[in-house]
Amino acid sequence: MKKKLEEIGVVDNTVVILMSDNGGESVPGGPATSNVPLRAGKGRLYEGGIREPMVIKLGGHIFRLVTIMPIISVAMIIGSCVQEHRSRPEVINERKIPVIYGTDLFHPHDDPDDHFDLATLFAMSEFDVKAILLDMGAKQKKKPGRTPVEQILKLTGRRLPYATGLSKKLISPDDKGLVQPKEDQVAVELLLQTLRQSAEPVIVITTGSVRDLCAAFNREPKLLRERISRLYINIGNLLENKGEWNVHLDRKAYVGLMRSGLPIYWCPCLPVNENRSTHWKFKHGEVLEGVPPTLLNWFIYALQVPRPHELDPTKALTMDLRPWRHILMSLERNMWCTGSLIHAAGRSIYRVGDQWVAAASGPRGTKPVKVFTFVPVHVEITDEDKGYTKWSEDTLSPNMHVYKIIDPNNHEPVLKSCLRCLLHDFPVVLHRDTQ
Repeated sequence: MKKKLEEIGVVDNTVVILMSDNGGESVPGGPATSNVPLRAGKGRLYEGGIREPMVIKLGGHIFRLVTIMPIISVAMIIGSCVQEHRSRPEVINERKIPVIYGTDLFHPHDDPDDHFDLATLFAMSEFDVKAILLDMGAKQKKKPGRTPVEQILKLTGRRLPYATGLSKKLISPDDKGLVQPKEDQVAVELLLQTLRQSAEPVIVITTGSVRDLCAAFNREPKLLRERISRLYINIGNLLENKGEWNVHLDRKAYVGLMRSGLPIYWCPCLPVNENRSTHWKFKHGEVLEGVPPTLLNWFIYALQVPRPHELDPTKALTMDLRPWRHILMSLERNMWCTGSLIHAAGRSIYRVGDQWVAAASGPRGTKPVKVFTFVPVHVEITDEDKGYTKWSEDTLSPNMHVYKIIDPNNHEPVLKSCLRCLLHDFPVVLHRDTQ
């Protein structure tokens, strides 16, 4: 049965229930069954006749619990499933949102938070990812981010273009990057081409240096102003006249982009631990326990950093890598981009039972939970050479929006719960070989 479900592509959204309809026979001359320590058996109303085992499997998850709640018939189970479906939030938007995604993703990794961000992007099916731009071209040649990109495309059964970006820092905020080698121009060209060909304005979400984006703007500012609906940049420091790592990667590019007048949704990475930036953290086991096996393999491969010539990246996805999972689960991860990705998808936060979910709409009678938002601000560059800024909330003459935490006590628990739900429902089409 499992093989047939896999063949028709419904194994991950099919509920399999294995149960008996009664206890074992316990009459003289009947089958040799024993219900000890329960009294009597089939046909009797004692426990030996009515208590029985049951296993429920949903997709890749076997529910590990024991309950004494009485279930009278399969009809009761079906009714409960229908009621559960009605009470769940509408997870996705019907419309597709065109997205260009820029990332400083590498293999071996610099920081695996980039892998979690990429998985989050692909977990939300309303995102129609048009292109992926791999930041920091020189480093990409040594630590190619195409490895995890190709893996996640294989996991989800999708194909889309990706390209490596400029290798050198921009020499000024208005530098077009045209003097850099031809092989480093591909990401900028892909960005411009994708914007030209899109039937509607595109959301751009980027991490890392923002180098390729700034160079593209300097080449065709009118195109970017007309074709980018929102620009989420995960970079910078909320504190006045303070630096930040991503800014350091290319200060001139950061300054040029912040002055561009594009519809920026600024997601500052610093300060951490003050409930002011986008930062939050979790232990892997709190999020990854119970995710689809092939997705877990993707994370294991990223964290164990084998070289592709040592372990084929595609074959690794379907191998039994469970012996390495214990190494993964205890590690702690710092995160920055989860909230902005949820916001870009147009999802809201809802409390459902004992967890929070990011969904297009909530169960009947529920209202969105206000945990974070973006507010209009006016940002100025105070030191072009260092990439320093100062800002203030401003509804009269804003030049961008900035991420703002509304509920600092629940910001981290909410994002942790939302990420766990997103990854547990990750749309894999590639399944682990169980032979």
